[in-house]
Amino acid sequence: MNYNIVIVISVVICAIISLFISYYLALFIVGEDSNFFKALQLIIAIISMTTFYAPTKHIIIKFMNLNEDESENK
Repeated sequence: MNYNIVIVISVVICAIISLFISYYLALFIVGEDSNFFKALQLIIAIISMTTFYAPTKHIIIKFMNLNEDESENK
């Protein structure tokens, strides 16, 4: 499997996880009627994307038996 496809898969997985985490956490903190709901949801989504991206990419690379060093040189 190509390294670029692994990157795309991990970004999609992290985006889905971040969508749910940011929505429900922002809903819990301020409520959907608040004016700050979308801003808080965006901040939480950015934080969760940066938090979950590297571990997800690492797990997928290990699962696919892909060497990161070899695929970057091609």
